[in-house]
Parts: sequence; C-alpha cells; structure tokens
Amino acid sequence: MDILSYDDVLKNTMGEKRFLLTGNGFSMSYNSERFSFTSLLDSAVSKGLISESSPVFSVFEEFATKDFEEVVKLLETSVRVVEQYNAIDEENKKQIVNDSKNLKKHLVEIITNNHPEKITEITEEEFSYSTKFISQYNKVYTLNYDLLLYWTTIKLMDYVAEETIDDVILNPTDGFHNDDINDNYVIFGNDNSSQEIYYLHGALHIFDKKSSIIKNTYSRTAIALKEQTLKNLDKDIYPIFVSEGTSEQKKTKIIHNAYLNHSYKSLGSIGSKNSSLIIFGTLLKTNDSHIRETIKKNKVKNIYFGIGSEDEMNQLKEFKEELENLDKPKNVYFYDYRTVNVWGK
Repeated sequence: MDILSYDDVLKNTMGEKRFLLTGNGFSMSYNSERFSFTSLLDSAVSKGLISESSPVFSVFEEFATKDFEEVVKLLETSVRVVEQYNAIDEENKKQIVNDSKNLKKHLVEIITNNHPEKITEITEEEFSYSTKFISQYNKVYTLNYDLLLYWTTIKLMDYVAEETIDDVILNPTDGFHNDDINDNYVIFGNDNSSQEIYYLHGALHIFDKKSSIIKNTYSRTAIALKEQTLKNLDKDIYPIFVSEGTSEQKKTKIIHNAYLNHSYKSLGSIGSKNSSLIIFGTLLKTNDSHIRETIKKNKVKNIYFGIGSEDEMNQLKEFKEELENLDKPKNVYFYDYRTVNVWGK
C-alpha cells in the first residue's frame, strides 16, 4: 500500500468535512523530552517522589489503579471512617493525611514539571505553524491533557481577529462560557453551545467542581497554571483527565463525567459520506480501544492514519480490517506523519 504525504491527505480531502484526532505525537513534535512519559505513577516512582516500599504505593497496588485522584480520595475517606471507630492513632492519621496532601502536590509537579510554564514560552513562529495545522479542520479531538492545543486555539482566535491567518475552517470554540464577569472561571454548558474542540481524556485547565465543570482561564485570573491547579486541589477540585489504566477503566471514568461523555459521544456521531478523519500522533493501542470502538460507530467515510514505519502500519492492520468490514465500510489510508510540520521543527 502506498504511503501518502500530508499534502496528499489535504489534497484528497479538499472540499470534504475534515476531522482531526491527535495523540501524544502532537506534543512530542513540540518537544519529545518534555512529553515522553506515559504513566504518572511510573514517573513519580522514577523521580523518587513515591517509593515502591511505601504504604501509599501499596494502596495503588491493592486497588489495582494508577489514578492519583482515586487514591487521594481513598486515603481521605479511610481516615474519616476509622476515626468513627477510634481505630487510628494520631501518628498513623498524620501519615495518611500527609500522604494525601503529597499525592496532590506530586500530581501537579509531574504534570507541570516539564510543561511550559506560560504560553509566552512558545514562540510566535511555532504558533504560526500549529495554528495553521489545526485551522484546516471542522472539528478537533485530542487525547492529550496538556495545554499545547488549548494555547494553540487561543492563538488561532487572536490571529483570526488580527486577520493574520487565511483560509481558516475551524471555529476554535470549546463549549465553555460564563456571562458573569466576576467569576474567575467559565462553565461547560452541555447545552448545544458552539463547540469544535474536544478533549476526549480531559485537560489540565478543565476541573470538576462537583456541581459544574469549569475551565480556569488566565485572562480572568492572571494566575499561572501551576498555582491555579494547586489552589483548586486544596479545595478538592481536581483537573479532569484520564491518563492511566486499561481501556475499560478509561471508558468507565469517561461515561461518569458529563464533559468527557459528551466529547466521547461527539466523536462517535460525526461524519457523512463526504468526510474524513485524520489521525495524528497516536496508533490507538490496546488501552485506547474505547476510542477505536467509537470511531467504528461514526459516519466518517475515510480514515487517514499517520505512521512512521511499516511496523506501525502492521500494528494497525487488525483495526484497518475491522473498519473495512463494517456494514458501512470505511476507506483506510496511511500517510507519513513526519511530513506534517506541526511546530515548524
């Protein structure tokens, strides 16, 4: 099978509705060292933040999870329960409470340690490429939870307003709004508000405030991401992101969150006979099989996978056959992801 270039993909899909699905390759192409980790827990252990001989690590193992939020809640709930039975001494209580607080700090440190601190760390030239990349799509879906796509959409809106970018298809809206200028956040509407950007696994700037899904914005606070996130964690307001576990565990978390479930269902509903889904920066491996399943359900006619080798093409062989053997078959193509210049590098 011929391997296309990205220019070929754009030419082949001219006049169609285009949908983009990005994975970690989007961030890796900005800086492979900064965005190379795959497991938050493994990163915490390798950095010496959590010892494999510690009680808190054994909690992760006992409950067969790598979800920091789940373990934090387990620790905090366990203290409250055993206190009612007078079954815990002050020393052990203090250790559990401290472990819970440290896990919150570790979560932020691991996620943001190598992450650019501010949007200004990325050059205008780099943004000129990344905004052009996403601007050619009707909708953009991402599996990433870092801020690179978010910052790119902010820049795209600026460039559109300044009329410094041409032929923009994407309307970079994300479904969040808030008319109360006194609030330091915006709220996910889930009300058919304009939305063309979807964070399928959540993101660092999106939080679960229990009664609502909120997005913190620098424009309303002038406070850096790391500080905002720490303040929210102190209030038990957690960033919404799905980074760990099996595909089934990820799907379970997705369907129990209004924002994630809305985004997930959107990916499964897009398309027509004149539409294409371009996949960049992910092979949708076993732990993302829930994404494969929802792609099979949508009405997109053509699927373009970005690959870098024949081995990667072979890894997608089974999924390709599944797509081509649906009741309404999809056409599957491969292109060389290295021909995509996302950040001008």
